[in-house]
Amino acid sequence: MTPFLVYLPPGARPDSADAVFVADRFAWPAFVFPAFWLLFKRQWAAGIAVFILQSAMTAAGGLAGAALAAILIELALRLLVALEGPTYLAHRLENRGFTLAVVLPAPDLKTAEAMYGATLDDLASDPAPPLPRLGPGRDGVKTIDPTNPGFGLFDTYGSR
Repeated sequence: MTPFLVYLPPGARPDSADAVFVADRFAWPAFVFPAFWLLFKRQWAAGIAVFILQSAMTAAGGLAGAALAAILIELALRLLVALEGPTYLAHRLENRGFTLAVVLPAPDLKTAEAMYGATLDDLASDPAPPLPRLGPGRDGVKTIDPTNPGFGLFDTYGSR
């Protein structure tokens, strides 16, 4: 299953059709064509930087004794873009004011969209209460504290 991050534009309601789905997985097109993939995703600065680095590695590959180093650096660059490219896209959305609505594990985009639509229908008909979070209370008694992120080893991305 692939985790799909669902982002909403600034000021949009959860049932907005403008939700953006970002698949948090290895991107094969980003591995094969890293600079073009970044440019296609409108990540101009990163795409140009990767293109310059790829050009430099191609030029360095022709030098005596530098071919193996150039190949390894090129492979590392491709792996970096393929593994962290979707995360970079998600951070760029957050910097533009988008908010993370939910994280959905799904096998493909169509299923993730259907699950998100079903989630919205369920929330409209029966809203679930928020999860309790333990925090310091009066007289040393633990109470619900909305500012405390709770405890656990893994980030929940705001979902349950």
